[in-house]
Amino acid sequence: MTVTGRLAPSPTGLLHVGNARSLLLAWLAARHVGGTIHLRIEDLLPDGDAHLPALLADLRWLGLDWDPWQGREFVRQSERAALYDALLAELLMRGDVYPCVCTRKDIDLAARAPHAEDKGAAYPGTCRGRFATDMAALAFERERARQENRPPLGVALRLRVPETPVAFADLLHGPQSVLLPADCGDIVVRRKDGGVAYMFAVVVDDWAMGVTQVVRGDDLLDVTAQQIAVYQALQRLDSQQLPAFPGLPQYAHVPLVLGDDGRRLAKRNQSLHIGQLRQQGVSAERLRAWLAVSIGLAPSAEMAALARDFDWQKLPREAVRFGARELGAL
Repeated sequence: MTVTGRLAPSPTGLLHVGNARSLLLAWLAARHVGGTIHLRIEDLLPDGDAHLPALLADLRWLGLDWDPWQGREFVRQSERAALYDALLAELLMRGDVYPCVCTRKDIDLAARAPHAEDKGAAYPGTCRGRFATDMAALAFERERARQENRPPLGVALRLRVPETPVAFADLLHGPQSVLLPADCGDIVVRRKDGGVAYMFAVVVDDWAMGVTQVVRGDDLLDVTAQQIAVYQALQRLDSQQLPAFPGLPQYAHVPLVLGDDGRRLAKRNQSLHIGQLRQQGVSAERLRAWLAVSIGLAPSAEMAALARDFDWQKLPREAVRFGARELGAL
């Protein structure tokens, strides 16, 4: 099978070592089998391109390359709103998507009493069937809010999730099965501010770009079933807006990189940003050698050698640590 992978960073923050490791793994998994890999910039949020120049510079400094898609060096989600909106309109007409005006407070009050350790209450379906697809009832509610001098009624769009379990096999975590109504409920596919939700845009773009392999951090394992539900809804459309269905991707959710505090690296770890490492004199070769060891390979800095020797079986199944000691060793 021909592999098409993708690098899908967000420029809302600077790349850190954990991002670099996941991106390198995605690159290696595709290049090891002679596959294609595309770059997609996930810049959906306001000011989502704030760090785009730095992000591109960091990727190139790391030694990553990518293949153009439809004649473009890379894809920006912020430029694809027309496609997202067209597909959402089709889903709305089918009744697979519906408008939702619930606030977080509404959801919490309507749901079962959540436990403290829960990741969040599942959406209870309060707005299912509440508004006609022609939006007439919704228009009435918005006008009433205006007449009563209340804040404008924010409207999101939610996708009806399947009532039966969503099953998939992860390359590293094995078989998974998620009952979405209990896990999260109907999912937001367009935010109240009018922006398309990450969960929807990712699936549309992976489909459109023919992505057959998704490699990313295992903190996203829990949302994979939700994304498969989006795939299923789009398949029911048989829309002319999309090419032939390439099939569900093969998913591989890789262990994260943790800091000295035992938490995953994030924007707060400013000293571990790739740009900061460069300013401190850390070479790309030394960082790549550390990354190679962290994924079970010999400490080579040569990208071709790493791609040749890559093996999923060598990848450690537990998180790795990168903190002050590791930084000092570079």
